[in-house]
Amino acid sequence: MDDSVRRRAIQEIRRILETAGYDIEEEGDPFDLSALAGNECILALCTDDPNRASKFDEKPYILEEEGEKIPCKKLIFTQNPRIATSEGILWNFEDLGRHAGDASVARIKGERYSIRWTAIPKGRLDTPRAPDSPTAGRINSLPICAGAEEAIRISGERGKANLRLIPHWAYQYKCTGDTSYKGKKISFDAEGDGAISAINGLPQDIDPEVAVERDIPGDAELVRPAISMKEAEEKVISSLIETLSKRVRIKTESGDAIFSEEKTFKPSRNQIQQKIWLVYVPVWQIRGKHIVEVNAVTGEILAEPMDEGVELL
Repeated sequence: MDDSVRRRAIQEIRRILETAGYDIEEEGDPFDLSALAGNECILALCTDDPNRASKFDEKPYILEEEGEKIPCKKLIFTQNPRIATSEGILWNFEDLGRHAGDASVARIKGERYSIRWTAIPKGRLDTPRAPDSPTAGRINSLPICAGAEEAIRISGERGKANLRLIPHWAYQYKCTGDTSYKGKKISFDAEGDGAISAINGLPQDIDPEVAVERDIPGDAELVRPAISMKEAEEKVISSLIETLSKRVRIKTESGDAIFSEEKTFKPSRNQIQQKIWLVYVPVWQIRGKHIVEVNAVTGEILAEPMDEGVELL
C-alpha cells in the first residue's frame, strides 16, 4: 500500500470512529490506531502485507482499564484481496467508502454514527446502523418504567397515551490543569456528566448512564433534534467554562495595610475534554380535555413540554 494512501486511510478511519463517539490515539507498530468508547476497544491496522495482517489478526490484545481487562477488537483495512481474517474485521475500499459516507451524513445531521461490532464469519462487518435513525430501528434510550395505562392514570385525563421519544445530548467531561496568581495556585481539576435538550439546549436532569441501545417501538414518535451535535458541543463547553470557573479572594500585605482582591479564573477550552452523544427520553403524551405529558422513566407529570412544538394546558 502506498504510504500516502495509507495515511489518508488512517485519517478517514479516524474520522469515522470519532463520529461514532470513540476516543482515538494514533499508534505505531504493530497497529495504526486505537479507539476507546466505554468498555469497548478497537485496534485498526492499514496494510497490504499478508504477513503483517496475519500476525495482527491472530495475536490477542487486552486493554487493562482500572483493573478490568477488555479484549480488543481488530480492524484491518486493505486493498489486497488475498488478505483474510479469522478474528478481525476486514474493510476494503468499498467498506471504507460506505462507512465514510454514512458517517459524513451523521455529522451533517448532528447525530452520532453507530457501528455494531459483532463476531461474523470471515471477519466481515455487519451493516452499520445509526441508533438515532428511524429506519435503523434502534436508538440510545432511557428505559420505559411507567407504561401507557399508568401514564393515563397519573395524568388524570381520559384519552389515548402516545409515546414520544425526545432527543437529548448527553455528555461526559474531564477538566485538568491549573493556573497561578500572586503565588496562589488555582486548580480546575473536575469530571462529570450531564445532558441538555436537543430541542431547546436547556440543561436536563437525566442520568445518561442508564441509557442503552433499544428497539424503537413501532407506534412511537421519534422527535428529531433541533440542535446539531456541533451546536450542542459549543453550548456544553461554554457552560462548563462558567461552571468550573473559580472566584478567589487574595489577601496581600503592604506595611501595616492589608489589601483584599477578588478575581475570577476560568479554565481554557483546551483544558476540557468532552464526549457527547444522542440519548432519547420516552414521554407519554395524553390528549384529553388538556394535553398532559408524563415522563415514562420517572412517572412524573411534566410542568413544561420537552418538545417546543407542544403546549401543555
